[in-house]
Amino acid sequence: MALNTNHGAQGFSKSQFSIQRAGSSNDVNSQANQWQTLASTLPFRHPDRAVIAHNIATYHFSLYKATRQKGDLDQAVVGYAEALLRGMNHPHMNILTFDLLTGALLTRFNDFGAREDLDHGISYFRHLSNLPLGVAGINRLNIFNALADALHCRFEVGGRLEDNEDLISHYRAVLTSCPLDHPLRFSYLNNLVDVLTSRFERSGDLNDIKDAATLYQESLDLMDEEHPERMWVLMGLATVYHTRFRQTYDSEDLEKAISRYREVLLLCPPGHKSKDALLMNLGLSLINRFEKFGRMDCLEEAISHYRAALRLCPQGHTRRQLSLRGLTHAMYLRCFRTHRIEDLEETITLQRENLVLTPPGHLMRPQMLFNLSLGLQTQYTWTGDISYIEEGIEHLYEASKLVKSGPPHPRLIVHVLAMNLLHRFRHSGADKDIADAIKHYRTSISLIPEGNPEVCSMLSNFANDLHFIFSWTGDAEHLEESIDLSRSAVEYPFSSMRDRLLAAKNWTVAARSIRHSSTLTAYRKALSILQRAIDLGPTVQTRHEYISGRDIERFRSLPMDAASYAIESRAYEEAIEMLEQGRALLWSGMRSLRTPLDHLRGADKSLADEFTEISQALEAIITTTDVRDFVQTPAGTTDDDYVAIGRKDTFARDLAEKRRLSGELENVVLRIQALPGLENFWRPIPYRHLQTVAMDGPVVIINLSEYRSDILIVRSNHPVVHIPTPTNFFDRVTKLAHKLSETRKSYRLESKQYDCVLRQTLEELSELVGQPVANRLMELGIPEQSRIWLCPTSVVASLPIHAAGPISLPANLNVKRYLCDIYVCSYTPSLSALIASRSRNLSGSASGQPSLLIVGQPDESLPGVDSETCSIERLVGSGSVTRIAGEAATSENVIAHIPMNPWVHFACHGMLQPGRPFESSFLLQRNTHLTLLRIAKSHLPTAELAFLAACHTAELAEDGTPDEVLHLTAAMQFSGFRSVIGTMWAMADEDGQDLSEYFYGKMLSAGAQVASYEKSARALRHATRKLRAEKRVSLERWVNFVHYGA
Repeated sequence: MALNTNHGAQGFSKSQFSIQRAGSSNDVNSQANQWQTLASTLPFRHPDRAVIAHNIATYHFSLYKATRQKGDLDQAVVGYAEALLRGMNHPHMNILTFDLLTGALLTRFNDFGAREDLDHGISYFRHLSNLPLGVAGINRLNIFNALADALHCRFEVGGRLEDNEDLISHYRAVLTSCPLDHPLRFSYLNNLVDVLTSRFERSGDLNDIKDAATLYQESLDLMDEEHPERMWVLMGLATVYHTRFRQTYDSEDLEKAISRYREVLLLCPPGHKSKDALLMNLGLSLINRFEKFGRMDCLEEAISHYRAALRLCPQGHTRRQLSLRGLTHAMYLRCFRTHRIEDLEETITLQRENLVLTPPGHLMRPQMLFNLSLGLQTQYTWTGDISYIEEGIEHLYEASKLVKSGPPHPRLIVHVLAMNLLHRFRHSGADKDIADAIKHYRTSISLIPEGNPEVCSMLSNFANDLHFIFSWTGDAEHLEESIDLSRSAVEYPFSSMRDRLLAAKNWTVAARSIRHSSTLTAYRKALSILQRAIDLGPTVQTRHEYISGRDIERFRSLPMDAASYAIESRAYEEAIEMLEQGRALLWSGMRSLRTPLDHLRGADKSLADEFTEISQALEAIITTTDVRDFVQTPAGTTDDDYVAIGRKDTFARDLAEKRRLSGELENVVLRIQALPGLENFWRPIPYRHLQTVAMDGPVVIINLSEYRSDILIVRSNHPVVHIPTPTNFFDRVTKLAHKLSETRKSYRLESKQYDCVLRQTLEELSELVGQPVANRLMELGIPEQSRIWLCPTSVVASLPIHAAGPISLPANLNVKRYLCDIYVCSYTPSLSALIASRSRNLSGSASGQPSLLIVGQPDESLPGVDSETCSIERLVGSGSVTRIAGEAATSENVIAHIPMNPWVHFACHGMLQPGRPFESSFLLQRNTHLTLLRIAKSHLPTAELAFLAACHTAELAEDGTPDEVLHLTAAMQFSGFRSVIGTMWAMADEDGQDLSEYFYGKMLSAGAQVASYEKSARALRHATRKLRAEKRVSLERWVNFVHYGA
């Protein structure tokens, strides 16, 4: 570090000894000789000898600046020291001389590196800071700042922690003395923050970064909107928050950083020299948000900012390589999400360009070699071409020879090298690669400082590869170490949820392979982390985006895998608890905010009211429509005044509000759980309570897992019954679901091709599920025509299990029937969803007389809607029917009328939105939509029955999340309807009138006064059987209709 050595006056002389600066070195030497001669004529203790010594020193100091001869600098130091030892006539002269001596010493340290000169300089600065500097015309602030510079320099040179502590104290003193409008205040502030940040990165003490944020915020609070330094203080504050986030992974810090970066970008004028840096900082923070929440729109915005920054940095620009590196990193992340080979190829092209820009000897070459090795490793993973690994290993070895302390840190290089060596081993089988990989892994982990967020991912990688090594060598010690490392990674607090989730997944795989005693614990941890990771999102849409993303694809089977292991261990009740904990997370997260409070109100009404108020506010945030409008760059914008595309960032606002409300709700829940009898309030539902779901009939759970698949039957007051399945159950069911879906896309529903595939599907489902379930139910004494509930998992949920057949019962082997002929079948997304359907207050229908809302929207493709709705009105009675159709059929009008009618019937188009299930909808007047999300927002405690005579209302979107059960039927059930009838695919318009007449005729057959939603499952079964018998409809037309709920 170069020190500022210009302190105080640069020369001093008494009037009788004043001399003029010489025009040449000869003149200077001549006058210096004259001063020396004059000094020799004066007595040794003469008072003017001090002044002469001072002037001689000043001449030598000036001469040194011209000639850079060390001898002149040495004589300047000696001369100033002699002047001080003799003592000047006036105090202010001593102070000035002291200042100049300090400057000369620090100059000598800067230029020649003598450590003692730096030590003396610091000592003299300390002394000077206690003197009355004003009398000598010396600015105390300059002395404080110079002392801080010197301390900073000594800390960098020697690493003395006490210097760092002194440095912080002195910068604080500088800021205390520095007026707000001082031109150097922001520089002093930045220096202090740099030191605090440096100490934070070294020690991990969050108080340092908190102090840094406070300093910036206090400065910001004192500034008006037009203050010239406001933009830079905001930038500093954003950087501090961003730094803390990278240590703590606290999303609040990340959102604050993004908010400040956006504000800075708005303040930054077109053509500003630092605009590219601002775009890059914002881009990096958006990448971090993408990594935390899986939001693809954040990554795309980051890429747009990096591209804009690159345009602002043409060839030769000092920050071009920095912007290029940022774009490369963003593209690297995108290729993992999109799995598009063109994204990976662009990434590697950018990585190679970065490497070209850092020739041998360049400080950043190791980083570029490292980055390219990562891209090549990915290309190997995608293509299997070992040449990419070989090239990557060469780059890593070169990087390891070049790098000393980073970037990248040597631990990262050897860590990735270990991974690549094991990739090579898979092809070469060379034992040396295994040995070297283990050695490099251990080295990398030994170099990780405590509190570093890399710990989790690095432990997890090593654990995963040790499991592979065990599978190759059979050495059980490797597997035991793998399990221990995974456990440590999961429990490490300073890491992202994604890293911990991956570690937990690795733990379950390794532990399960040897039936380790920790296996169930590993699954419990994994399910808990999965739930918390999804709950991070502020809205159900962001949560769905996360759970449906490729990053989490490998974790979606965790609930079913956990249950399968519990079943393998004969822990059937725990298996069911695990399925409830890990499935339908989006619905269960919202359902928890609608927890029945009857017991709580009896114990503490005010606490119940507080819970209700907060949970309703939180639900309003969670069900917010996630706006993704973009502010586009104005036409004609140039590279110089480029305005980056910036999303209207409602996410940050929603996340902050969700965090606040979640904290308040957590506090309320703790207070509730402290009340007697409410200790289990808001905790996961134990099996003894889940079992009550079977009070009206058994629930059949079909668990699908690659490890093993099983069928469980839950009965009230009886042990769980287990039905084993064939070993190829998983493969067969998965193929069935895929084939049925693909056929539906390729052929019309009424086609012979689809009919053939559907019939084959039902036959195979009969063998796999229907026949064994029916046989076992009969063995358990469950009589025919009893109600049963089906709770399928994974892709089984997309199959028509209720229509599995033909089935032959032992009592009459010659009669072939479908499952729904033998038992009255209903579906439920989860056990807790069915419990909720049965627990709602029905005060609005105490009389038994149904009040029905009919929503009809006929058009050219639905000509039968009018006759359908008229038939229903005739059967129910016009006095009990409210009919909304035509111009009146708007989403607002429909939503307003639903709470006034316990029964509702939709006869319109149903719209499925692949990849965007919360936008699935009923198509109403003038192409307006009543969406799934809007329905889910409704809270309908008196709702009973919903008949959704529309296409796709119980069809699962193909977004990879069948266990979330995101369709219109489930939304109606969640909003309050106890029983819901939906369709598994498109519905034939001509079936609407016939099915409705059969259904409502059966519902009202005993009189309107005793009509009940509880009859709806039987009424639907009656209606579909009538369609089969009287209308001779094709298989797909009656199989299409399903019943959900109570």
